[in-house]
Amino acid sequence: MTASNPTYIACDGEAYDYEPGYYVSTLDWFHLATLARTRMTDNCGDIHRWRNERRSFYTFLQKMKADEVVLMDA
Repeated sequence: MTASNPTYIACDGEAYDYEPGYYVSTLDWFHLATLARTRMTDNCGDIHRWRNERRSFYTFLQKMKADEVVLMDA
């Protein structure tokens, strides 16, 4: 592992190389919100974990600033 090419060890035990970014885009925040929403569903039996995941979900939605997104469909 070097500073320019860090390695991430995922939950499945696999090692992945990645290039860290210095900017989190709207799409990145959306992806994080999707993952938090999935964790909410997976942990619906554990109210404390569910509440934490719900907090993450809504935080990521706020970070998206969806009202500032311009649709380019015209």
